[in-house]
Amino acid sequence: MSIVAELAAQIQQLSASEKHELMQLLLTDSDEPELDADEAWRDEIVRRVKAIRNGEAAIRALQDWQE
Repeated sequence: MSIVAELAAQIQQLSASEKHELMQLLLTDSDEPELDADEAWRDEIVRRVKAIRNGEAAIRALQDWQE
């Protein structure tokens, strides 16, 4: 029997409040720190500006995108 199967069997024996507590613990433990949205946008803008300056990307007029 795998460890996951053993854990699943043991979890079935927990009360609702114990299951809730376990879920909160697992969710908190699995959350990785995420970049702040403003920081992520700044990083993306910097990346795109560098790509344009290095000739890796071209600027297209808005009219070109609408066609």
